[in-house]
Amino acid sequence: MAETHATFNKILVPVDCTEPRQEVIDYAVELAQQHNGELVLLYVVESPIFPVEMMDIDLRMEEVAEHAGQRLATLVEQAIGNAANARHLVAQGSISDQIVATADRESVDVIVMATDEHSEIRKFLVGSITERVVRHAHQPVLALHVKTS
Repeated sequence: MAETHATFNKILVPVDCTEPRQEVIDYAVELAQQHNGELVLLYVVESPIFPVEMMDIDLRMEEVAEHAGQRLATLVEQAIGNAANARHLVAQGSISDQIVATADRESVDVIVMATDEHSEIRKFLVGSITERVVRHAHQPVLALHVKTS
C-alpha cells in the first residue's frame, strides 16, 4: 500500500463565541503551524426557530452577525495572535449545514471541532452538531472531546 501524507493547508474551526474551546483552537493552531496552513474560524448565527415578526428578524440577525464578527475578531487576536495565519467568517442558518457548506466553499482540507456536550435529552431531540458534520462533510473531521468546566 502506498504511503500517504495528509497536508492541511486550510483548516476550518467552527467556534462558539460565547464559550470558545481554547483546547480546540490550540490544537488547530498547532496543526496549522506543522503544515504552514491557514485557519478559518467560523461562527454560525443560528436562525431562530420560534415565530417572530419577519420585518424585525432580518435586522436583528444582521446585528447579531455583526456583533459575532466583532467577538470572533477579538477571539482570533487574543487566542491566536501571530501564532498562525487566521481569518474569521460568520454565517447564518443551521449550524451543521453552514459548517459543511463553508468547508466546501472554502475548499478546506480538514475540519477541527469540539464534540458536543449536551444533555442526552437534547441530543435525542435535536441531535449532535458534530455527528451531523461528520456524516455530511466531504472533508475529514477531527472531533476533539473537550470536557466542560
